[in-house]
Amino acid sequence: MKKKEKSIFRTILTAMLMVLGIEILLLVAALGISHVSSQLDQNAVDILKKQVDNRSSYLESILSSDQNLSNLSERINEVTEELIDSGEIDIQNIGTNKEDYLPLMKCINDSMISTMRRRAVTGIFVAFNTEDLDEKGQKDVIPALYIRDLDPDSLPARKNTDLLMERSPVELVKTMGISTDKGWKSNLALSDESTKRIMYPVFQAAYKDHGQLEASDYGHWSTEEYTLDGDNRPAIAYSVPLILSDGTVYGVLGVELLSEYLNTQIPYEELQNEGEGTYILAYTKSSLKDDGIVISGIGGINGKNLSDEKVLRNSELTLHKNSYGEYQLDLTGKRYYISMKPIQLYNRNAPFSDEQWVLLGVVENNQLFSFSRHVLRMLMFTVLMTVVVGVLSSLIVSLRLARPVRKLSSEVEEAQKNNSTSLKFSNTGIRELDQFAGAIMQLNKDMVTVSTKFLRIMEMASVELGGFEVRTDTKSVYVTDNFFSMLGMERDPDEILDADSFVKIVKNFESECSYITGSDNAKVYCVKYDDGDVRYVRMEINKEMNRCIGLVEDVTKVTRERMSIEYERDYDTLTGLYNRRAFQRESEKLFREHPEKLKHAAFVMIDMDNLKYTNDNFGHDFGDRYIYEAGKGFADYTPQGTICSRISGDEFNLLFYGYDSQDEIRKVIAEVKAAIDRKCIMLPSGRKLKLSISGGICWYPENTKDLKLMKKYADFAMYQVKRSAKGNIQEFDPDVYNRNASEEQQRKQFRQLIRREELRYYYQPIVSAVTGKVYALEALMHIDLPALKSPEDVVKLAREEKCLHELERITFFRAAEGYVQLRENGDVRGDELLFINSIASECMSNDECREFNRKYGDLQPQLVLEITEQESLNKKGNMPGFLGAIALDDYGSGYNSEKSLLTISPQYIKVDMAIIRDIDTDPDKQQIVVNIVNYAHQRGMYVVAEGIETPAELEKVLELGVDLLQGYYLARPAAVPGEINSEAIKIIKNRSREV
Repeated sequence: MKKKEKSIFRTILTAMLMVLGIEILLLVAALGISHVSSQLDQNAVDILKKQVDNRSSYLESILSSDQNLSNLSERINEVTEELIDSGEIDIQNIGTNKEDYLPLMKCINDSMISTMRRRAVTGIFVAFNTEDLDEKGQKDVIPALYIRDLDPDSLPARKNTDLLMERSPVELVKTMGISTDKGWKSNLALSDESTKRIMYPVFQAAYKDHGQLEASDYGHWSTEEYTLDGDNRPAIAYSVPLILSDGTVYGVLGVELLSEYLNTQIPYEELQNEGEGTYILAYTKSSLKDDGIVISGIGGINGKNLSDEKVLRNSELTLHKNSYGEYQLDLTGKRYYISMKPIQLYNRNAPFSDEQWVLLGVVENNQLFSFSRHVLRMLMFTVLMTVVVGVLSSLIVSLRLARPVRKLSSEVEEAQKNNSTSLKFSNTGIRELDQFAGAIMQLNKDMVTVSTKFLRIMEMASVELGGFEVRTDTKSVYVTDNFFSMLGMERDPDEILDADSFVKIVKNFESECSYITGSDNAKVYCVKYDDGDVRYVRMEINKEMNRCIGLVEDVTKVTRERMSIEYERDYDTLTGLYNRRAFQRESEKLFREHPEKLKHAAFVMIDMDNLKYTNDNFGHDFGDRYIYEAGKGFADYTPQGTICSRISGDEFNLLFYGYDSQDEIRKVIAEVKAAIDRKCIMLPSGRKLKLSISGGICWYPENTKDLKLMKKYADFAMYQVKRSAKGNIQEFDPDVYNRNASEEQQRKQFRQLIRREELRYYYQPIVSAVTGKVYALEALMHIDLPALKSPEDVVKLAREEKCLHELERITFFRAAEGYVQLRENGDVRGDELLFINSIASECMSNDECREFNRKYGDLQPQLVLEITEQESLNKKGNMPGFLGAIALDDYGSGYNSEKSLLTISPQYIKVDMAIIRDIDTDPDKQQIVVNIVNYAHQRGMYVVAEGIETPAELEKVLELGVDLLQGYYLARPAAVPGEINSEAIKIIKNRSREV
């Protein structure tokens, strides 16, 4: 694809803009990496957190100091008890009888005023009651003394003229000389909201608890603001119950903080962002560890913009944690950032300890992060201005640099239009451009000289050459004089050609004339002349910018030589068919590049019958004639498109493809086979010798889609025919192939097993029927190979491969070696007998016996050979060094009968598992075992019951008196023998106790 051209101005401008873009990216990346915005945001958050933390500590100290009423509470209790003791008041009537509460108020009013002066509070109060408030009516009143100081930070006035009386009896007002406030009343009405805030929670908590705790433990700050009846100044209060030493609760004592004064203690002006924040004193019953905290009540709010105060006070607010680990609040379409600090006012186990007071520093997000946003906007403005200035600068520089280049380009274009062979360019004032212009002018002179020389060389060359040049920009054409004649065309030399007509002539030539494409992508055309002559012409075309250059070369001699070599390379000289190499190449190309053309296909491998007979009896000339006639038959009778090949002396390959079904191919193959069968050659005697072929067929895609496998399967099918009945063509049978392959794999694995002596042996315990202990171990061959699955397969193949002796020798040595290894590892006791299954017809040689004695002589007394025939006893009993015992194996199987028992006289009789199986339900089998046991015990023989698989079988053979036990129910064979089944041991021991 041609690369899109760009002007010099655009190129320079693009480069400068790319540099500018990289600079901007680096600047933005630096800002992003430095996290300027997030750092500024974090600084704002940290400042807010620090301010709230400091203010919460200060507020906590003030409130803690205010709620320290212990001294005053004790003083009131002392006065009360003195008055009670003197009989001046009756404590039970103190809440209703003025004669009882008035003397007490007169005695404590000075102490109350003194305490208020020392605290940063705006009021102090006391109220008397000894009854359950829940049982009082809404119209009931509570006698109270409530004094307020509107400016606690100023110096006290003489005679308390700066104080106001909010609640007190009339008599006390006259006595104390304190002015009454506009909302003064003589007592507290139980129906007033203020009474419920300052008295109800504290008094009821102590009253219900019978005053068991210290009075300070019942202390409580009102969770919401209140206003006294007749007054409009909100306040919060701290109250403690009055409790006598006997636990009598007779009132409450408390201090007040007006909201106006409280706000001076939480000045919102100290918050950042020009005092746009708000302090909120609130309480919550949520855990401060939760992600969401519910604000249950608000004790005070102080902020510049309190438009949302009503919503805040009347709503249960839920705060959620934000990414800074603090909290946020969404309210009236705004999002607020909240820094929260706890204020510890209550003891952990106090009745109101679940009410956690907190100080919230609240700032709207836009206000809190306004500085960082302002800095970010300034940075973005700076980046934008940098881009604008950079783009303008790039435009100016690009225009100045491109102007001289454009001038030089215009002069070159003008010279090209005029077809001038002499170039001259004006001076640009730029050294490099002027040097470049001079080089172009010199190059033009050199090219004119070279072109003249090249034309002369072409005229003198031994190989005829021609060429052309087409310019798409000027629509001009140049051709050599011999160009059209080399392509077999006649053309008037004076005729003027333009680019379009010349291109049309070349395309017509390419479409009408056959050609082949060479390895260099050049086309070689076969040009036929009117006189019958044929010439091969090579044409190579190259496109460069605005021109197309073509070279034509007469390659007739080289092409004919190459075609002759290729024919000799690809074709069999005797039959004219493809040889092996060509057949393989064409077949692979078909499978690789055009699999869709195959459809149903058949690979047929053919072998000539009787060719050796013909060569041996009539000579190789007649043998070649035999092959020639077969090849000619394949060439003549196979359909067009069939790939036919002579692979070797008497072997042919045929590939039929492109059919819709197998039946179509079968019909074609049958016709070819019939045609070949009709052909014959004439022998020297005048007798005709008919052609005979055998073959195998592999189907595509039914048998396989792989060409190599098709050849392999067809070869297998052909040799199946050659082994059975020659003269036929047989289809590939996967079942026969897989069966042969499986057998061959078995034999391969068996030979490897014997050659490497890789046989392994597992050991199965033989257990005493009396003690339940392991009496002996039987070595059993263990096979676990892909093709070989059982010892029976190994013995069968050993018999077929004449390897029984090797198997016998390996069995003795490997079984003994494994037992010795178990003994050395401590996996067996070492005194057990070792039962070895011996092959009846085989016996180790004397040398092998001596080698066995050298390695395992100490095992000889423990060996027990399991045999089946008398002949085996004669051979094995006489083995050099053998000191062990003989066991008659598989007794009762039909293979070993009473005759074997009489002739062998073994020390051990192993009753076949066929008899032991289901013996608990079969009386006939039981009788056979009884007879064997009686016979064996009279002659000092031991009876082994093998193949025990159930508890019932075990109990029955024990009942019948066998000596030794073997089977899966007791223990399975294993490389390292396992423990005997505990249930089996229990059955054996129970039977022994019964006996």
